[in-house]
Amino acid sequence: MNNRVLGVITMICTPALFIDALPLRGQENAAIIGIADMIFMAGWICSNIGMWRMRATGTGEWGRAVLLIQLVGLVLAFVFGFFEATGLLGRESIVFNVTDAAWPLSMLWMIVVGGTVIVAKRLFGWQRYVPLLCPLWLPIAIVVSIAFGEPAGSIVGFGYAAVLWVLLGYVVLRSESRQPAPTAESAVQ
Repeated sequence: MNNRVLGVITMICTPALFIDALPLRGQENAAIIGIADMIFMAGWICSNIGMWRMRATGTGEWGRAVLLIQLVGLVLAFVFGFFEATGLLGRESIVFNVTDAAWPLSMLWMIVVGGTVIVAKRLFGWQRYVPLLCPLWLPIAIVVSIAFGEPAGSIVGFGYAAVLWVLLGYVVLRSESRQPAPTAESAVQ
């Protein structure tokens, strides 16, 4: 699977975030929310793999480790979506709680990923800042919620997140067009 496909999958999966923001009149449907979370996580996993292939966090051990840690968290968060959708495990299960914690921890870890991308200088211009801007949707949602109420905060926060993750998918999608063409010498190495 090339980065174009990974980027497109990221962009297609991102709107699943809005399922969490929809007003359900007090009746949350765990199956729908769990499936939507799994769809979003699948897209985020694709963007993470794309950044790995782009070496967006650099070529050193730290750069590789940052994305590997993120991938583990994303897979655990995906599994939580499955548990939430199926009801296979309840809140009393340690596995349920560990996977549940993976979603917000992955979001926090994305700040580390974004900072590493900026320091690595492998992406150029505005694209270098997209991974750092992605996880800032939560503080924005909190501020908007305080100022204008919870529904507005959810819509603005999830809307911001969707736009930034679509941009991240776009960065991954466009990465292959910026890669230098392989030469005979690089193929031998």
